[in-house]
Amino acid sequence: MDTYPRRPYRHSNLPNALRAASRAILDEDGPDSVGLREAARRVGVSATAAYRHFTNKEDLLASVAAEGFRELAAAMEAAATGPDPLNAIGLAYVEFALQKRGLFRLMFGPILVERAKYPGLDEAARSVFESLRRVVGADGAPRLDNSDAMAAWGLVHGLSALFIDGLVPEARARGLAEEILVRSPRPEQRPAA
Repeated sequence: MDTYPRRPYRHSNLPNALRAASRAILDEDGPDSVGLREAARRVGVSATAAYRHFTNKEDLLASVAAEGFRELAAAMEAAATGPDPLNAIGLAYVEFALQKRGLFRLMFGPILVERAKYPGLDEAARSVFESLRRVVGADGAPRLDNSDAMAAWGLVHGLSALFIDGLVPEARARGLAEEILVRSPRPEQRPAA
């Protein structure tokens, strides 16, 4: 059985330490293995200390997922500054999924359906879609009514899922994603309705 050494931490850093431990568990074993007790054990604190910051496992998972959405939004925003921002943010999305598989699965798993219970998660998830909507140049229609943004999101999310589930060899994933994204039609290229 692995033992994790007690690490000095400042009380204010315990939530960050618990999120970091949870992310390590995600990478090793997936979302079902994350729990407050296991995260606390890895950080070297009692479960009681963990429960002072998170009410339950779902609260911890929502916090970790929100952190992931903020990181994904930042990666997409940074990528959007290039000559082909739509292609670049699509590649940033796919790259995020490939590099952070456990976190990506958590972010788009059952916890996302429950996001209304967790305002921080809801806001962070919305920021990813809003980044995509801005780059697509889509109208101000509500998120789920915006067909251009939904089509772009569906493409990059579908590719990401295929890649992280191993349906396409990872060695081929990045190149294939770039090839598909370059060929995908842009909203301005579609004939008017």
